[in-house]
Amino acid sequence: KKLGLQKLDGPYFSLRLTQDNAYDAVLPDIQSQVHDSIDWVNQHQTQLDGSNIKVEKNVMDKNYFTGNYQLSFQTRQVNDWFDLYGVVRFDDVEVPFVRLVDNILQGIREFELPDGRIALIPTEWFSKYQDLVKFGQKGDGKLKVKKYHYPLLKEVKEDGLRVPGFQEMDVKTDVSIPGNLKASLRSYQVEGFNWLMFLQENNLGGCLADDMGLGKTLQTLALLLKAHRVTTDAHDHQPVNFTNQQGQLTLFDQLAETRSPDSRNSDLPCSLIIMPLSLIHNWQQEIRKFAPELSVMPYLGGQRASRIPEFDHFDVVLTTYGTVRNDIELLGKHQFYYIILDESQVIKNPRSKIFSAIRKLQSHHRFVLTGTPVENSLTDLWSQFSFINPGMLGSLKFFNNEFVLPIEKKSDDLVAQKLQKLIQPFILRRTKGEVAKELPPLSEKVHYCEMTPEQESYYESKKSEIRNTILENLDNKGVEKSKFILLSGLTRLRLIANHPCLIDNNYAFESGKYTEVIRSVENLLAENHKVLIFSQFVKHLNLFGDVFAQQQIKHSMLTGKVHQKDRNAVIESFQGDPQNQLFLISLRAGGVGLNLTKADYVLVLDPWWNPAVENQAINRAHRIGQEQNVFVYKYITRNTVEEKILKLQQRREKLAGTFINNNNPLKLLSFEELQQLI
Repeated sequence: KKLGLQKLDGPYFSLRLTQDNAYDAVLPDIQSQVHDSIDWVNQHQTQLDGSNIKVEKNVMDKNYFTGNYQLSFQTRQVNDWFDLYGVVRFDDVEVPFVRLVDNILQGIREFELPDGRIALIPTEWFSKYQDLVKFGQKGDGKLKVKKYHYPLLKEVKEDGLRVPGFQEMDVKTDVSIPGNLKASLRSYQVEGFNWLMFLQENNLGGCLADDMGLGKTLQTLALLLKAHRVTTDAHDHQPVNFTNQQGQLTLFDQLAETRSPDSRNSDLPCSLIIMPLSLIHNWQQEIRKFAPELSVMPYLGGQRASRIPEFDHFDVVLTTYGTVRNDIELLGKHQFYYIILDESQVIKNPRSKIFSAIRKLQSHHRFVLTGTPVENSLTDLWSQFSFINPGMLGSLKFFNNEFVLPIEKKSDDLVAQKLQKLIQPFILRRTKGEVAKELPPLSEKVHYCEMTPEQESYYESKKSEIRNTILENLDNKGVEKSKFILLSGLTRLRLIANHPCLIDNNYAFESGKYTEVIRSVENLLAENHKVLIFSQFVKHLNLFGDVFAQQQIKHSMLTGKVHQKDRNAVIESFQGDPQNQLFLISLRAGGVGLNLTKADYVLVLDPWWNPAVENQAINRAHRIGQEQNVFVYKYITRNTVEEKILKLQQRREKLAGTFINNNNPLKLLSFEELQQLI
């Protein structure tokens, strides 16, 4: 009775069944009872022997094993595999663990020993080792486990497993930061750099999925410098003044910029960074600012294929997803050191040509950067992991059956936890809230956008028309009498830089800036941020408002058309409703007098002549009462009047306020500056 039996009539006792056995649920009830009884005998064999109780077994013509069993593992690392040697000892009988794999996969407890006895595989082994045998491969007396399935090995460490030559996944190595990185990394960025280095050293891929604005690019540049440039390492660096530094050439220059070869690690092939076309210039700017020693080659343009032999004269090659798709037969033959995907959710569709091409590239190490590793479905995750650690999540069919269906259709929390455990060591994600204490109160970044080919052609055509008209008027009437046509022409060019459809209803193509803003908004919504979107052009705001309405994305809009008595209701809708994450605001209606401290991101869609007014807009969010750090993104379309305005502002502070605060907005501009502007 003390051992859990229940007395029946006469001399009979029965096992009090207290557990449901999921693996025997499909078996006849009598067999389940037999299995429970054998388990009970095995569990209490020592006490039974000590009480001189003899056990006789004659059940269903089967001789069941009752005795002690012991499982132990040994392992050795072979390249990217662990060879797992497991031995199960049933008293004096030894059986390789790999022979039990089919039983564990199929949920069959009965296993016939070499001497004919039937051993019952302990029920806990089915849950404990099922994932390990599911992802492993049977070999000769061993189970082969890929290195990236190390999290599954943690389940068997109590059985004596030792993993030689491989560090614990939760140990972050303290790697020295490259001394030639022109930035001071915050502690969470140092942690990210160490994590990337750890994965590299163990030949594993990873996904850096920090919130937008937390410095994924900077952490990546530290990694690239560590590999490609031999320097004195340092842990602490002083901030550097970056003005007037010589940097990478633009997309429109004929030659890529090279650095001094003295510090270059020539033993390594170059690294390849793949991104949307709109981010090429931003990467060049970041490299120029933070890692100017890296030599960079943009792989773009009509004659690009002839330059592939030059790759390994550079540290880094920058290219786009579309270029890789088109040139995969050539690029697939080259061995890279790192392949890094920025905005890696681009490959989320496993049936796309881009995904197929990316999978064919060859490299020593692979990493991806994204703020939204899962946009629509868990399949997005599978696509990116099949690039960084091929085979880790099984085939797409396997992944759909094992994870997507149970989690997305049946909301199975146990399966969700299992997937989380599997991928956790290979995804590093920090939210802005988690690292808020390390961030400055206000972070600003200029985000350069490339025009689409159609937009660029349209812009150049209109620019020629407008320039000729302006110059003709200037020549005939002078600056003072030409101010209206000057401002009108410049405004039209600014609208085209945003989206040509703002001046031409028949324009049927995309805009580079529009695509970038939509992408940023999607990322920020996925990260659950509140966002202010500013433009001085109401029709530009309406363009986005219409799209949000079509997609049923809740948002607020404040323009001059909103009556004064209705302003508070619009503001409260944004401030008080957690589901309302977007607030579109025109400069005239919302540049002053608003307190929007619920927002932590500000998107400035077009540059303003007066930086002071731009700052007023930013201060709608960055003000007393704001408890969050604020990120500001200023969108500038490259090779347009927007970029020229920005450069002119930087070069001449007196431009600030001229176009807004002066009755004569052009009087401080010289004729030479005006020529530059148009």
